[in-house]
Amino acid sequence: MEEINQDIFNLFDKQPSPSRGTVVVAKPTVEDLCFKRSVIVMVDHDNEKGSMGVIVNKFTGFTLHDLLPDMENAEEIPLFLGGPVNPEMMFFLHTLGSDVIPDSIQIAHGLYFGGQYDMMKKYVASGEPVAGRVKFILGYSGWGKDQLAGEITRHDWAVLKQADRGMLMDEADDQLWRNAVSQFGDKYRMWLNWPRDVINN
Repeated sequence: MEEINQDIFNLFDKQPSPSRGTVVVAKPTVEDLCFKRSVIVMVDHDNEKGSMGVIVNKFTGFTLHDLLPDMENAEEIPLFLGGPVNPEMMFFLHTLGSDVIPDSIQIAHGLYFGGQYDMMKKYVASGEPVAGRVKFILGYSGWGKDQLAGEITRHDWAVLKQADRGMLMDEADDQLWRNAVSQFGDKYRMWLNWPRDVINN
């Protein structure tokens, strides 16, 4: 199996260095349950200080109402799992900008992270649209010094310098992973053909 993985999945493409706003996409043979077929938006990256990102395609099975039952209009808003670090903490990725959510950090063109919680709560309670504009995320993915660079070197991740904002915000689960892989081109088609559950194939 390792020989097959080397031939098919380790394409030896020179990957761009990740940075704030880039997207890292898991190789299909990554078996860690949290990171399997995951798509991660990088919030910050520094080889010396470490890196932080959030998975954007993993549903927790819970809604924002489950976490915050007093928040109005939260019943149908899904919660995503951002990673294994501090899953009790909630973050939000959004397209609303700092004019709507002050103190937001712009991580890519039209894509923002965090900001004032009270203003986001007010936005949701007012009934403004959330789908495609905000993803509420529990926990995050973190890497220590040089850790992410090492994982990229051994081909656990492929790096998208520019990913479609609409894709990241509108889609989820395996479809988002597949669409992200498709952006790498035909050379990565074998990734798409690899079954999600090898044991059952």
